[in-house]
Amino acid sequence: MEQIPFDVVMMEIFVRLPMKSICRFRSICKKWYEDLSSFEFLQRHTNRVSSRVDELLEQGMFPDPFDV
Repeated sequence: MEQIPFDVVMMEIFVRLPMKSICRFRSICKKWYEDLSSFEFLQRHTNRVSSRVDELLEQGMFPDPFDV
């Protein structure tokens, strides 16, 4: 069985965290700061959050703010 690189696993975990936590984790070390500040990571995080909000709106979990 092939092992998944540690960095890939960590990024998958970070992508699922709230932005407030990510901001705190940037101060852990330079490597995390660079990884969590990268355009690629921020784009993945934004896409995940956007798709989750759409999913919750479809399920009626909270009202659509644009539905007036």
